[in-house]
Amino acid sequence: MKIIFSCLLFVLLGSVWARTATKPQEISGPITSLSDKNARDKAKVHPAFANVGRTAGVQIWRIQNFEPIPVAQKDIGKFYKGDSYIILRTTSDNRNNLSWDIHYWIGRESTQDESGAAAILTVGLDDKFGGAAVQHRETMGHESALFLSYFQTPLTYLEGGNPSGFNHVVTNAGAQKRMFQVKGKRDVRVRQVDPQIASMNKGDVFVLDLDNDIYVFVGEKAKNVEKLKAISFANQVRDQDHHGRGRVDIVDKYSSDVDVQKFFTALGSGVKDLVPDESTGGDDQEFERSEASNAILSEVSDATGKIKVTPLSKPFKQENLSPQNAYILDTISGNIYVWIGKQSTANEKSQAMTKAQELLNAKNYPSWVQVTRVLQNTEPAAFKQYFFTWRDFGMSHSRVI
Repeated sequence: MKIIFSCLLFVLLGSVWARTATKPQEISGPITSLSDKNARDKAKVHPAFANVGRTAGVQIWRIQNFEPIPVAQKDIGKFYKGDSYIILRTTSDNRNNLSWDIHYWIGRESTQDESGAAAILTVGLDDKFGGAAVQHRETMGHESALFLSYFQTPLTYLEGGNPSGFNHVVTNAGAQKRMFQVKGKRDVRVRQVDPQIASMNKGDVFVLDLDNDIYVFVGEKAKNVEKLKAISFANQVRDQDHHGRGRVDIVDKYSSDVDVQKFFTALGSGVKDLVPDESTGGDDQEFERSEASNAILSEVSDATGKIKVTPLSKPFKQENLSPQNAYILDTISGNIYVWIGKQSTANEKSQAMTKAQELLNAKNYPSWVQVTRVLQNTEPAAFKQYFFTWRDFGMSHSRVI
């Protein structure tokens, strides 16, 4: 009997030892650099993120030496130009189901280490939620309307960064502006441009999207086909991006001076007489050819066991987007979109965002260009226009750009 008991005890202890010996070690500790191979795993289990995202609300961290430092309640809405931040917004529906939006905000004078750490920590925080969060990249002065909606007062920009003290304060009372140029003769196309009067000309049509107000500015010498295409695009932005809550206003030669000035007030500067001449917009046919050839769609897949980025051939079609993968759409003249398939792996999701960020940095795009994460079946109108056809709930429309 003693022998049997001893054998059973030996087997039991051996089983416990085996489980203990094979238990993977949890990677923790501070992130030491952007090349830290364990940075993402460390970010996922970082103590600053231990109990976040469990209740509705907004939480903010300021990046300091690769570490997320919680921002005090009294300082929410204040951002240093020389720093980077992570903002988590947790939302709860009527059934107490939670959803998350993670924004990483990059100050104009932020270092590459800080902005890179913010991106890595954002991916790690998303991993904590099983990849279910929506990631957003925000740049100073070009914040999205969603981001700005989290704050009760206008954002306040502070000079300096972590090594610096409090200096001059600049207040930003604005909201996200998106402006699109509509141009062409036969194959009329749409491209996103910097929202300022210098991007305009009298020979094209421009769609300005600001909060729930959508303006269609018709240049004095714009073609009727451009006006019709711009109105169609503006309606898509209202119906699909704003869920029908936006208002489309047409500003043309028949508009009153008051209505014209409303457009330039929304734009933030300028008057009608200062709009550049038609010649600055270039040739319509050349515009059509360049826009058709410039956009790049790449598939991000780990089906072979390693991440592989594969450019796809034109024309782009909706069926090119497989639910099992992620994709990067570089519009060249506007934003970079990261499309996430419903069945894509966590590695594909995070690597697609990382590759898009690397692309943004490598090409040195202007600060108003953003990386936008798009989940399958939530595609905005501006994204869908880069595809030859797109079908939404039984409705199909031709590409615009």
